[in-house]
Order: sequence, then structure tokens, then C-alpha cells
Amino acid sequence: MTHVCRSFRNERAVSPVVGVMLMLVVVIIIAAVVSGFAGGMIGTGNQKAPTLMMDVKIVNMGSWAGSGFFASVTAVSEPIPTKDLKIVTSWTTTDKAWTTNRPIITGGNTTLPGVMNIDVLGNPDPSISSGFYVAPFGGGPGINGSATVGSLDTNTQFSGRWQQFGNYTLMPGTTLSAQPCGAASLDSIGGSWADGKPSANYGYGVERKFIYRTASGTPYLDPISAVLGPKWESLVMGDTVNVKVIHIPTGKVIFQQDIPVTEA
Repeated sequence: MTHVCRSFRNERAVSPVVGVMLMLVVVIIIAAVVSGFAGGMIGTGNQKAPTLMMDVKIVNMGSWAGSGFFASVTAVSEPIPTKDLKIVTSWTTTDKAWTTNRPIITGGNTTLPGVMNIDVLGNPDPSISSGFYVAPFGGGPGINGSATVGSLDTNTQFSGRWQQFGNYTLMPGTTLSAQPCGAASLDSIGGSWADGKPSANYGYGVERKFIYRTASGTPYLDPISAVLGPKWESLVMGDTVNVKVIHIPTGKVIFQQDIPVTEA
């Protein structure tokens, strides 16, 4: 009887341990299954983002002539359609519209592919009175060869074909450009000049250096202000602009750099 009693007591002592071990095994199995399922779900949408390298320049000459946002693609891991990209700019400076006690202002903008961001553009094609314009414009390699002037192409006054953001593809040698329009003639870069001076009393650098006004005095969005945001003309040498390029399908930043503003 004593032997039987000891055997019974031992079984009772081992039973809780076995139960705990079984529970741990079940928990581990469930955790592994959940982890594998979650990993599978993440893996299906984990698209690899391309890489991008660019040489970017932001120039403010104090007038529309020579000023602009310029970028040249130096390297990519693969051709990148701009329909898959958005450009985000941000900056901080002082408001040059004030002669003293200039307030601090912040600016920037987000450029989305195929979303019109320009209120006015300097005569991209004399035969077309209206169009659909998205800056920055692209030129060089990566331009859609089937584009037609007025719907996809812009600025035929420049040599070669220039296309709107969202229609061209980034590859080595592709250039991006967003330049201010002269307020007098709405011609991009230069405007109307007479005797070495602008012919109208308004526009970049005409009313007062670094101040942009239209004929009515109301600011509008031309290509460069569409990319850098309103009051971009307050940016001068010594300021910097943070430029980010985001790959929309993955949500990843594939280019980011603080670009110093230059005057040449």
C-alpha cells in the first residue's frame, strides 16, 4: 500500500509541470503561426524602392532671368517613372518684403505627378492658348517620345522636348527644370527687355529686388513657385532648401539633401 501511495503522490507532483509545458508549447506554436502569417502579409507588399542620385541647384538672381530650380540625374538603380514620385521641398528664411524687422517665414511645396500646380506659364506654344501644366519639367533622356505639344510637352521655345512631371522617366542625364516667368510678357526666363532693362514695372526684380508681383499685385504660381512654394523669392545666398524625392509605391525617401541657394 505504501508503494502505491508514493506512486500516486509522484504523479500528482508531475502533472502541473506537464501542463505548464504543454501550454508553453501551444503558445510557441501559435506565436510562430501568427508571425509567419504577418511576415507573409508584409512580404507581399514590401516592394524594393529604387535608388536615385541627382545634382540639384537652386538659383535666385533677384530677378526672373537666370533663376530657377534645376536638377540633373546622375545615377539610378533602374529607370524611375515620375508618375511614381513626389517632390517635397521645405525652407526657412526672412521675408524680404519688409525693409526692417523682417519676420521669419517658412515655405515649400509638394509636387504630385499629373496634378496641375501652375497658374500661369510663359507661352509654351503660341498656337495653344491653354494647357495642363505640371512642374518641374523634364528634358533629355527619359522623355516620352509619343508626347504631343500642348498635352504632354511644354516650352517649345527651348531646344528639344520638355515634358511635365508625371509623364517622363528619370534616368542618367534626365534634367528637371522649374523657372520663374517674367511678369511683363509671361515669357519664361528673360521677359521683355528694352535698353537693357525690363519693359514693365512689375515682376521679379522689377518692382524691387527679390519681390514678385503681377500686374494686379496678386502673387501667382509659376513653375518655380509651384516647386518651391510662394515667396520662394525671399531665398537668398546663405539659405538652404531641403529637397526630398519620395517613391510613392513604397513610401520611401530615395533622395534627400539640403541645397544651398546660389546667385549664379
